[in-house]
Amino acid sequence: MIKILLINLGCKISIFKLLIKNNYFIYEFNKNNNISIILKINGVFISNGPGNPLNYKKKFYLILFFMFIKIPILSICLGYQIISILNKYNFYKLKNGHHGVNHPIINKNNKKLIINSQNHNFNIKKKKKNYNNSFYSLFDNTLQNINSLIQPLIGFQNHPEGCSGPNDFINIFNYYNKIYE
Repeated sequence: MIKILLINLGCKISIFKLLIKNNYFIYEFNKNNNISIILKINGVFISNGPGNPLNYKKKFYLILFFMFIKIPILSICLGYQIISILNKYNFYKLKNGHHGVNHPIINKNNKKLIINSQNHNFNIKKKKKNYNNSFYSLFDNTLQNINSLIQPLIGFQNHPEGCSGPNDFINIFNYYNKIYE
């Protein structure tokens, strides 16, 4: 069982259910956590949530700490935007936000199409050195993932749904589990 620390920025119940279904033991970060929790975990999950990623600057130092000690990090949606900013990607507000279900994403590495749900108004700029960015929106060619080649860190713009809606991307946790192999 992989023990993860959840940095909850507005996580949906369906995401909790998916984490448990994928055999993760969840410690939720709060101001009362102490170092003993950090010593127990194998990884960090940064959740989705509402709004502008710059409104969460208080969490930046915590996330930078985990990046510094090279603990595996998985992030989705807002969490993805935050780790992208911390990895020196430029971010911007989309002219038209991505909201709802049935968003087509292409994995340019294997040409596989994935249908997912999204709910965001911000995104990050294209590819950087030392990162494998292979997922792109077929609506507007916006970048949809970050995968560091120098530290155990991945993030996806979309939501792996555990309830109604598309669930092509439920296997997001397989990408994260490969960090441990």
